[in-house]
Amino acid sequence: MPYVSRDATGSVSGIFLSSHPQAMESLPSDHPDIVQFFGNDLPIILGNNALMDLTRSDIEFIRVIEDVIDLLISKDILIFTDLPEKVREKILSRKDARGRFAGTNDLVGIDEGIF
Repeated sequence: MPYVSRDATGSVSGIFLSSHPQAMESLPSDHPDIVQFFGNDLPIILGNNALMDLTRSDIEFIRVIEDVIDLLISKDILIFTDLPEKVREKILSRKDARGRFAGTNDLVGIDEGIF
C-alpha cells in the first residue's frame, strides 16, 4: 500500500512507496483520496498492482523531466527565467522538497571556524 502526505487542508499532497516522517499514513491504492490526487483520471477498476506501477512510473518520469530541465539550463539551452512563473515555482518547490527529504536544505552549515 502507498504512503501519503497531506497538506494543511487534509488533501493528499504526495504519494510514496515507503513511509518517511512526512508520509506515515498508508492507504489502499484505490482509496478515493489517491484517485483524486491523480485528477480522477484513473478508473477504480485498475488493480492495486497497475496503480502502483503507474505511480512508480510517474514518479520516475517526473525525476527524468527534472533532470532534463537541469541539463538544458546548465548548457544554457534553456534560461530558467524564461519559463512561466508557475513552472519556476513548481521546479523550485520540488527541489526544496527533495532537499528537505534528503536533509540537504540546511540554510546554516556547520561552523568550521575561520581559516
